[in-house]
Amino acid sequence: MNVMENFGFLSILPPALAIILAVITKNVLVSLFSSIFLGAVILFNGNVFYAVPALFRDFLFKQAADGYNASVIVLVFFIGGMVMLVTSSGGAEALAVTATRRINSRKKAMLSAWMLGLLIWFSDFANGMLVGPIFQPITDRLKISHEKLAWIVDSTSAPVCMLVPISGFGIFAMSCIEKEFTAYNVNMPVWDAFLQTIPLQFYCIGALVMIPLIACIGLDFGPMAKAEERVLTSGKLHWDHAQPMGLGEPPILSNDAKPRISLVIYPIIAVFVIFFAILIANGFPYEKIVGVNIRTGLTTGYFVGGMICFGLMILYKIRNFKETFNIYLDGMKNNLFLVMTLLFAWSLSSVCKQLGTAQYIVHIVQGNLPVYFVAPIFFVVGAIISFATGTSYGTFAILIPIAIPMSISLGAPMIATLAAVFSGGIFGDHCSPISDTTLLASMGAACDHIEHVKTQLPYAIMVGVVTFAGYMLSYWVNSPIVLALSAVVGVCAITLIFSKIHGVNVSGKI
Repeated sequence: MNVMENFGFLSILPPALAIILAVITKNVLVSLFSSIFLGAVILFNGNVFYAVPALFRDFLFKQAADGYNASVIVLVFFIGGMVMLVTSSGGAEALAVTATRRINSRKKAMLSAWMLGLLIWFSDFANGMLVGPIFQPITDRLKISHEKLAWIVDSTSAPVCMLVPISGFGIFAMSCIEKEFTAYNVNMPVWDAFLQTIPLQFYCIGALVMIPLIACIGLDFGPMAKAEERVLTSGKLHWDHAQPMGLGEPPILSNDAKPRISLVIYPIIAVFVIFFAILIANGFPYEKIVGVNIRTGLTTGYFVGGMICFGLMILYKIRNFKETFNIYLDGMKNNLFLVMTLLFAWSLSSVCKQLGTAQYIVHIVQGNLPVYFVAPIFFVVGAIISFATGTSYGTFAILIPIAIPMSISLGAPMIATLAAVFSGGIFGDHCSPISDTTLLASMGAACDHIEHVKTQLPYAIMVGVVTFAGYMLSYWVNSPIVLALSAVVGVCAITLIFSKIHGVNVSGKI
C-alpha cells in the first residue's frame, strides 16, 4: 500500500461521509464505521477484498490494543459502574430532601435546582434522572412550569459535565485530543490543554449563568414567558394539548432501606482525594504529570468511590449484594456506547492521517479562510452536526482530528478552536430534539418534549450568538479570563434586554 502525502479530494470523503450519514441516520456508530470502511477502500485503491480485513487488522485491532486507548476504555467502564451505583442508591434524593427543606419561593426553588445540577457533575444522565424528579413536587407547589424545570435540568447536565475534566465528557474529549497531539508532536500535556479550554467554553458558561440570572430578575421571554404566565394565572402546569413525558417509577427499595447523603458524598470525595493523592505522589504540582498517571488516578478514584458506595448500599440495606453487583455491571454496560464511539473515532482518525485529510483541507483553505474565522467556523459546524445527530460525543470524534492540524498549519489559536468544538457540540446537543439529554430533561421534569424544545430554544440561541461573537474575538484577545467575563456580560446584557422588552414579569411572585 503506497501512502501518499495526501490522496487529494478522496482524502476528505471519509469524514464527509461520517457527517452526512450522521445527519441522515442519526446514528453515530454506523456513520463512523462506514467512514472507516470507505477510508480503507480508498487506501487499498478500491480493492474491497483487501480493505475489509484491513479495517479490522490495521485499524480497529490496533486502536483497541494501544496502551493509551486500553487505559481510557477501562476508565470509562469504571466511571459507568460508580455513576450507576450513586444514581440507584437513593443518596441523591436524601441530599435533595435535606437541601430543600427551606425552599419556600420560586426563586429559591429555581436556584436550588440549579445548584443540585451543578453538584451532579459526574454524569449528564444522572443529572436528568435526579434533578427533575426530585424538584418536580417542589416546583409544582410553587407554580413553576414544567417547561422551566426541564430547561434548568437540561442546562445543568451536559454544560456542567463539559467543564469538569474528570467527568465522562472531559475524559472523552481528552482521549480524542491525545491522539492528535501525539501525531503532530504538540508539546503540551493534554490535561493542561483541556484546563485551558474551560474559560473559553463560552456556551457552557453562558448556559449556566443564565439560570440564576432569570431566577433572580424574575423575567422570562419567548415561549417560556407564555408557559410561566400560564401556570401563574391559571395554575396549569401543562398546556391542554401537552403530552407530558416521565421517567416512570423509581426502583423500589426495601423497607429496611435507609438512603443517606453519605451514599453520594463519600464516593465523590473518594474520587477527588485518591486522584489528587496519586498526582501528588508523582510530583504534582511541581513536576509534569504524564498521562498514564492521570488515568491511573482517575481509574483508581472511580473504582474506590464505586466500592465505597457498593459497601454503603449493603451496610444501609439499600439492596443485597447480588442486586448491588448487578447494578454496578449494568453501569459498566451502559458505557459500551461510549467505548465503541471512542474506538471508531480513534480508527477514523488513523484512517484520515494515512489519507492526509488534514493536509489536504489545510491546502484548500489556506489563503481562503481568514485565521480569525477558524474557531467560529468550528463552533458553527459542531453545532450543526450535534443538532442533527443529537450527540456531542460523535461531534468531538469527527471534528477534533481536523481542528488540531488545521490550527497548527494555519496558525489559529488551538485552545480556542478546541473550546469552539466543545461549545458547538454542547450547543447543538442542547437544542436538538433527538438528543438523549434533551429527552431526559423532558422526562425528568414530566414535560411535553416539544414544548421543552420550543421554550428553551430562544434561550440557547441567545447564548449561542454570544458564544459565536466570543470566538470571533478570541484571535485578538489573548486573555481567557477577559473573554470569559465578556461572554458572561454579553449573556447577562442580552437576557436583560430581551426580558425587559418581551418578558413576563413574575418578580412579585418570587
